Amino acid sequence: MRILLAALLTIGFGGVANAADCSTLHIKNSIKIEPVQQYGLAMIPITLNGVEKKFLLDTGGGLNSISRETAQELKLPELTSRYRTVDLYGNASQSYVSVRDVVLGSAKAGGAEFQVYSNPALAARLPFDGIFSTGRFLHDDIELDFGSERLNIFSTDHCDGRVVYWPHDATAVVPIDMTRGHLEIPVMLDGHPIKAILDTGATRTVLNLDRARRKLGFSPDASSAPNTFKDDPEKEIYPRRFSSLSFEGVAIGNPVVVIRPMQFGGGKNSDNRTTLGSRAEHLDDQTNRLSPDMIIGMDVLRHLHMYIAVEERKLYITAAGEPQAGPAAQAATAPAN
Repeated sequence: MRILLAALLTIGFGGVANAADCSTLHIKNSIKIEPVQQYGLAMIPITLNGVEKKFLLDTGGGLNSISRETAQELKLPELTSRYRTVDLYGNASQSYVSVRDVVLGSAKAGGAEFQVYSNPALAARLPFDGIFSTGRFLHDDIELDFGSERLNIFSTDHCDGRVVYWPHDATAVVPIDMTRGHLEIPVMLDGHPIKAILDTGATRTVLNLDRARRKLGFSPDASSAPNTFKDDPEKEIYPRRFSSLSFEGVAIGNPVVVIRPMQFGGGKNSDNRTTLGSRAEHLDDQTNRLSPDMIIGMDVLRHLHMYIAVEERKLYITAAGEPQAGPAAQAATAPAN
């Protein structure tokens, strides 16, 4: 996979307010990201009622969740949730727990709710105890620095466009839609416009089979690319190598995209179609109608350095660089671009 950064969009400051009229970046929290090498994912430490646990970092989910085993270990009683979630294997949960004390980095909170996921086999295999969803914390700006392995939280009170404080060659700026709790962006896949979400909770980049047929004219009869895993026609899973995945100046060269059925929401999984476990719906939501065409997973995202500017509704992207000095030192003198 090749990542090409083209300076297609330059942030100019001629029309931006004078520095005296707006604030520089102010960091509020910084959390260490711990790679899960076996799965290509990332987790973060979080302390629940005085006990440190490891949670999957998930930008694709709408709810924070906890394994039933961890909830029982911490003696947290389960309550009936207004949400219903279904994991990859069709196990449904409609319960949550309330945690008295939560510590994440330098931040402390009380009475936080976590949806319970109830697949004991999955919990036994995975090295994390729950899922931390950034979708529940989009009142602050979020920086995902996979090069330095940091999740940084910034105040939204800053000059528009003045957020890329780290050394970089070029910056892409992408409009972002957060109305449904996901980080939804427009992308181009081999020249075709696609609606995608960023999902650090997904190992691979996935394209909805129905949308692939409708928007790209995909046929399973097309030969698969070498050096990818095999097709699984029974489950309708087809890995394919494309020429380019691009969004506003960032081009991912020769990405492997897994084409397969996708289902969002809380419906019971009655066949081989995948229900995305970190997604959740209100009982009367019609989430599949509004669902994205594509999920961009960690096979792509780990090569990027991203800043989510919440009030600007923009995503700033550069290539992931070498580990940098702490953001508190750098952000005070954030360069323009």
